[in-house]
Amino acid sequence: MIIGGGMTFTFVKALGGKIGNSICEDDKQELALEILRLAKEKGVQIHIPVDVLAGDDFSNNANTQVVDVTNIPDGWEGMDAGPKSLEAFEKVIMASKTILWNGPLGVFEMETFAKGTIALGNYISAATANGTFSLVGGGDSR
Repeated sequence: MIIGGGMTFTFVKALGGKIGNSICEDDKQELALEILRLAKEKGVQIHIPVDVLAGDDFSNNANTQVVDVTNIPDGWEGMDAGPKSLEAFEKVIMASKTILWNGPLGVFEMETFAKGTIALGNYISAATANGTFSLVGGGDSR
């Protein structure tokens, strides 16, 4: 299971990471830890981004930097998956037999932060062409 988009930061913060100004559901941190515990108990591997493209403003023109997902500076917000995360996600997707995609990886409405979502779509398309079953929904997935 890949966890991406805004959900990432609830899990990262619950695990003790520093998420800067990234969106987070503080009231869901215990649930995030419970999901991780249950997944481990059942042998389900959960993949969380290891790096993100962060912006210093919620704007297409924001200054950007790639940072470790567990150490996003104050005043910065994780807005797309980083290159190491995308590389790992591609391997997971290409090895999968079934893919259920629910929502984007980043702020895909802004070109600067759409690359991860576009890459994920391309990976899923390639996997589907190779026989993987994929179902896409959530977010603005048309």
